[in-house]
Amino acid sequence: MNLLELKQQVMFQTGNDADDLGDFQPHLTDYLNEGYDRLMMAYVREHIGGDGDSPELGHDKSRPELPEWLHRAIADYATWLVYRNGSAEKQSRGFVFRKAFEEAEMKARTFSAGKYITHIPM
Repeated sequence: MNLLELKQQVMFQTGNDADDLGDFQPHLTDYLNEGYDRLMMAYVREHIGGDGDSPELGHDKSRPELPEWLHRAIADYATWLVYRNGSAEKQSRGFVFRKAFEEAEMKARTFSAGKYITHIPM
């Protein structure tokens, strides 16, 4: 997914709630990049942007430098952030997306663990 598709996925997951759009739209790219950064740390142990080799998602055609199976989790994280500051009902809806993100993050960490295991003398 590219950045535009990730934004569209968040809109779909929040039910295209136009009432909330003004509240989270200015922050949506930041939310997506935060999720992307967390998954990059889990998968390749490096941060995006700054001194890292992977740039932040900045324009609609930019794509995360992660396997496709992790892209949906970026949208799940952003959806959680959209919901976490809302009413109790919205926070409750957001927990599903938080859990989905955390499961993907754990899989990414587990999948990449073999790349970083070194021999530990006994």
